[in-house]
Amino acid sequence: MIIMTRKKILWLCSWYPGKTDPFNGDFIQRHARAAALYNDIYVIHVAADTTGMIKRTTVELNKVPGLTEHIVYYKKSGSSWGRFIGHYRLLGLFRHAIRRYISENGKPLLVHVQVPMKAGILALWMKRRWNIPFIVTEHWGIYNEVEALNYSGRNKSFKLYTKTIFSHAERFISVSDYLAKGVNRLVIKKEYDVIPNVVNTELFFYKEKKITPGKSFGLKFRFIHVSNMVTLKNAEGILRGFKALLEQNNNASLVMIGDRELAMRNYASSLGLPEHALSFLGEVPYEQVAREMQVSDCLVLYSNIENSPCVIGEALCCGLPVIATNVGGIPELVNETNGLLVSPQNDTMLKDSMQKMIDDHLHYERKKIAEDAASKFSYSVIGRQFDNLYTQVSETVRQ
Repeated sequence: MIIMTRKKILWLCSWYPGKTDPFNGDFIQRHARAAALYNDIYVIHVAADTTGMIKRTTVELNKVPGLTEHIVYYKKSGSSWGRFIGHYRLLGLFRHAIRRYISENGKPLLVHVQVPMKAGILALWMKRRWNIPFIVTEHWGIYNEVEALNYSGRNKSFKLYTKTIFSHAERFISVSDYLAKGVNRLVIKKEYDVIPNVVNTELFFYKEKKITPGKSFGLKFRFIHVSNMVTLKNAEGILRGFKALLEQNNNASLVMIGDRELAMRNYASSLGLPEHALSFLGEVPYEQVAREMQVSDCLVLYSNIENSPCVIGEALCCGLPVIATNVGGIPELVNETNGLLVSPQNDTMLKDSMQKMIDDHLHYERKKIAEDAASKFSYSVIGRQFDNLYTQVSETVRQ
């Protein structure tokens, strides 16, 4: 009988969800929960608040089997001086939390950095002080020419620290091949592993639909879009494409989830989109997102650039075929068996693909789409990949 030993892994996270922003790096939290199936994961994240919600520095500790989340909140001024002081305060609060962890738990076997800047600076400090090796996972989609605040436009200090963090990491993990190649092109040549974003398959799973869309009077083919609808998501383009679709086929509807402001709703009104065909739900819990996907027929994502969108994995786990732009890491997720790829900023191509999806949707094997996706993105699958990686790194550094 083989007894699996749980390893102590300290996660230093530049992004992580908390009470000041429940969606900040929520995909990192899901990675942590997956890794915690096989190892003891201790997360440290320091969150700066400029909204006035945090009046004084506070510590939040959340514990579930295998996972401890240690989140420090502090007040930060939005002024230039406040940002300067806030940087050093963040590093100081990180160091204090790390010392507390080591005092209570001993040294970890390994440090896992999530997003190199700025948590990776602390990993460098720990390696220098205690000789603890670290690995780094990058999630940040800045290694391209499309993102406005991309890596090339960052200051010298940012670039120097980023390169130093990558160069001293034992391993480099990316959530997409596209992102890793961007790091290799712009920062440093380094071998990498791809471990994709994880999907909670207890929420996002295939649920058979009883009625085929278009076969019953009044039942419309239901498209769904889920994002925060920032500029790069090009939600406006989806609305334009949908309007063009309705002009030739009124047997379709569109649900938009995730908008935080009224701008997108006002834009839809300016296009004259009928309310009976379009609905905005705003930000809703993941449980509701899953339910909305399970009663939809196709996910639409029309971004100008993407890394490896969690929402595509979630849709696929529900058995939804996907229409998405052929950019970034999306082609690693979407192929002829589970969807259609379109060119970015090509509203006509988007409209035509939406019509093609309506015409050909019965050709997609939704149950198989869901099974294939779960075999790639489930907690147990991703957690095992982390465990194998931790074992490999620990054995390498002992040699």
